[in-house]
Amino acid sequence: MDFEIIFNIVMTTGMGVIVFFLKYFFDKLNSRASRAELNEIKEKIEHADEKYASKTELNELKKSIEKIETNIDFLKENTVRSADFIRTMTRLESKIDDLKRE
Repeated sequence: MDFEIIFNIVMTTGMGVIVFFLKYFFDKLNSRASRAELNEIKEKIEHADEKYASKTELNELKKSIEKIETNIDFLKENTVRSADFIRTMTRLESKIDDLKRE
């Protein structure tokens, strides 16, 4: 009887190890992408260039935005606002009217 018990334990352990590794490898195979999924992902990557900009294009856009911002800041500092222009022109017209009256 001792031999049968030891033989059954060894066989059960061996079967358990074999089943464990079979399940492990089948789970790994199931987690991998199929050919159709792989082709779909390749198409998405190929069409990603149409939707998204590259890093060099992004850097160029950032530089042009910085130039625009500096130009806007220059214009804000060195130009006359419409309210100031109207106020100045009204003052100038009133002075001209005063000169005409004299």
